[in-house]
Amino acid sequence: MNAQAAVGRAFQYGLVIFILTALIGLANATRIFGQLSQDTLLTHLHSGTLGWITMGVLGVAAWLFGASSPALRRNIAITGIATAAYVLAFWSGNFTARAAFGSIELVVIVTWWLWVLRAAMAEGLGRVSVPKLSILLALTTLVIGSLIGVIIQLQFALGTAGPQTGDLIGTHASAQVGGYLILVAAGITEWQLSGERRTRAGVIQASLLFLAGLLLAAGFLMNVQPALLLSNLFQVVAIVMIAVRVGRHALRVSWNAPTGLRHEAIAIPWLVVALVLLITLTNKVIAAGGDISQVPQGLVHGLDHSMFIGVMTNTLFGTILAYTADRPRIWPWADHVVFWGLNIGAASFVAVLVFVGTSAGAGAFAHPVSFTAPIMGLSVLLGIATYLMRLRAAPAPLAASMAAAAG
Repeated sequence: MNAQAAVGRAFQYGLVIFILTALIGLANATRIFGQLSQDTLLTHLHSGTLGWITMGVLGVAAWLFGASSPALRRNIAITGIATAAYVLAFWSGNFTARAAFGSIELVVIVTWWLWVLRAAMAEGLGRVSVPKLSILLALTTLVIGSLIGVIIQLQFALGTAGPQTGDLIGTHASAQVGGYLILVAAGITEWQLSGERRTRAGVIQASLLFLAGLLLAAGFLMNVQPALLLSNLFQVVAIVMIAVRVGRHALRVSWNAPTGLRHEAIAIPWLVVALVLLITLTNKVIAAGGDISQVPQGLVHGLDHSMFIGVMTNTLFGTILAYTADRPRIWPWADHVVFWGLNIGAASFVAVLVFVGTSAGAGAFAHPVSFTAPIMGLSVLLGIATYLMRLRAAPAPLAASMAAAAG
């Protein structure tokens, strides 16, 4: 298997794990099985953030940096197995398993970060494109957030969890969402919409998002309000820069063309939505004296899904469509259903969470999210099925040559 085909395996592993995320999400929103356990909900969260998003991001990194090692297929397989094991450890509810497999996952993430760092340094840190710089800085934040996550699991496993563990959880979440995800999404969408370039404005944009993520995590960890406010400022400036620099390319994209570009384009307004929700959340935490438990859970979950679905799933679906552009377009009708269903469903779902609240304590189909989540979830499942089939298909020239040889 060549390196290009191995990259597709990363997307496939991520999509397979994403099935679990979607199914648990549908069950939780509709309440058809009643209230789900905390372990199941943590499985939903981590299968989405690590299993789907990070597997996809690592595939993008390998593709963007031109990975060509014969060991790439093996390394991606190891990453997929380690990630799946960590996800299942959350489902088990066993703190020792979570700490053990979390430590393995951390080693895997650090290994990928070191590979990206070496690749960037080989090109020259002062010369790499803005998308590559964004990926490098995003993975740096991911390493920090993942390290904190493993520390949390070790505290639970050793029975040493205390009040500080709550602060670490907030720090872990803020680093992953407000640092890693925003930065990596900005890099991928820029790559897909405007190509690889290095500009001074782009470097400033990536640097501001990186610093904003660090300040956000530090502010939550030590309850330093100036750090949180400065993080908000940096993110606002950076998002405005993204809207100007990349948004103008997004405006040229046709919303009716069944390509990955419209997924990348719509991720830009979703980034703005996520930023508004993040700033609102940060201000509420400040008003509550750092006590995140006083923040409405609907706002927290609305922010999470605006990032996980609105931003990152659109970004990665768009990238997979670009990756498979030279392959048979299996189920062509699905492209429109996935795009519109995903985004209309996500928008209505996030709106209900923010303005109505979560469905905690509600019965089956007794809360508005029970009717908005299926639009989003079923669109995701259709996208998974469609893209898995396209990823398995041979590129058009190769398929044609194989058919000729068979004839």
